[in-house]
Amino acid sequence: MYIHARRRSIRFSGRTITIKAAVKGLGDRKHTFGVGKINGIKNIPPTAFKPGRLVFDVRGASKAIVEDVPMYADKVDMNTFTYGAMDAKNVQALEAAIRKAMTS
Repeated sequence: MYIHARRRSIRFSGRTITIKAAVKGLGDRKHTFGVGKINGIKNIPPTAFKPGRLVFDVRGASKAIVEDVPMYADKVDMNTFTYGAMDAKNVQALEAAIRKAMTS
């Protein structure tokens, strides 16, 4: 499952999750972690003025905010996927699939 929104993308392969963030210059920053390292997931739905956030609590992962993002990108850590209202249903389906993989 793959979703691209707000200069970030998230990919779920069934056992691993990869979040990519656009940064200034060449390339993107990437953070990959397994489902077994997730302690919790919090989905904050989008509002009229703020994007939604899918926040992962990952053991041992850095909470440092990505500072060198391009214009109109969100300054959040690499454990957070931000999305707009158009992607809300896809993110809910992704969250359900991740929670199902966490329990199995």
